[in-house]
Amino acid sequence: MRTGRSAGTRPARGDRLRQSPYREYALRTVAGRVRTALVQGTAVDWQRRYVADRFRVTDTSDAAATTRAVAALLAGNRGPGAVLTWDETLLETAAEVARRLGLPHMSPEAAHRCRDKLATRRLLGAAQVPSAGFRHVGTHAEALAAAEALGWPVVVKPRALAGSIGVARADDPGQLARAYDQALGASFPGIRGPAGAIVEEYLPGPEISVDCAVSDGAVRIVNVAHKRLGFAPHFEEVGHLVAPWRDEPWADEVRSVVTDAHTALGIRTGLTHTEIRRTPTGPRVVEVNGRLGGDFIPLLGTLATGVDPVAAAADLALGRAPDLTPVRDRCAEVRFVYPERDGTVRSLDLTAAAAVPGIVEAVPLAAPGTELLLPPRGIVPRLAALVAVGDTPEECAAALDRAQRSVRHSLAPLL
Repeated sequence: MRTGRSAGTRPARGDRLRQSPYREYALRTVAGRVRTALVQGTAVDWQRRYVADRFRVTDTSDAAATTRAVAALLAGNRGPGAVLTWDETLLETAAEVARRLGLPHMSPEAAHRCRDKLATRRLLGAAQVPSAGFRHVGTHAEALAAAEALGWPVVVKPRALAGSIGVARADDPGQLARAYDQALGASFPGIRGPAGAIVEEYLPGPEISVDCAVSDGAVRIVNVAHKRLGFAPHFEEVGHLVAPWRDEPWADEVRSVVTDAHTALGIRTGLTHTEIRRTPTGPRVVEVNGRLGGDFIPLLGTLATGVDPVAAAADLALGRAPDLTPVRDRCAEVRFVYPERDGTVRSLDLTAAAAVPGIVEAVPLAAPGTELLLPPRGIVPRLAALVAVGDTPEECAAALDRAQRSVRHSLAPLL
């Protein structure tokens, strides 16, 4: 199933943001290991080279129709079948399809708990897993009362979107009102958000994401990424760094908190992506996602450790035990290149950036004609992704600095 990620107050216009680079490496990995088929709501495009004629177009919001399509593709094929998605909008559908077909997968109930951030908070609180204080609110007055009770600053977020869309920090009542309106007005293609918004205690400290392989309830960490955030007070993810983590002083406590969170949410199978704030009082859970991480994080994990989270996800979906033994212990980092202002992309040249030593990928993300709006007017308005590998975080940063200075682009002003 295909993944996509774009939303905002004003979505991109003109040529679409290029989505295939974010997930093509994942589909390529799966297709290199097993016979791969595809079910999605639109005709195949760049995916055809990996699935040939093994695809069905159906309404993927309809679990019964999707089950019929998956069953038809599995019929007549030898060996075990599997259902796998990395699309946030399809997690619950995929879980229900797997349940109906008797295939290994996260349960539909657990998938729903991950998708509904309010359900996540309630369950983590009931299980005493370190998380954030919160209130579910439906009016400006309720949002203000929640902030006063929790203490400033607070974070306001939609109840069930993705990718930090509609999430903002508020330090005072004026910012709170704007953040609340933004949360209620935010959208993500394919997701109908539940009513209201969530006001949460702001968690200080650096943020990490923890990818885990879960089998029969046993949780094993695959890799840890340090999240780079920008465009405050919004939480735009401008980069990620995967680096050695097992000897860090916080490693054992993070492992324990992540395991407890999975238990509280009833996650027993699958590849997950948990976001953690390392606060002065210890690690606390921001959210648990029932899917592979986005923004090239699985690729970074593969480059840094040799353990491929995509391959692990495929093995888990097939009922197999994934090989999670690292073969190297390096650093890999992605940095996203943003325009300096709102505009329409005229040209983008990554030739010089790709030639910088230490850069292993320089990926264009916006085709000519794409309108890019910086937060909060737009979401993920990225020109390119630069990926570096090195022995230390400093080596990655130095390569990325040089590569970013080498990116050549031009923008046309908005009409």
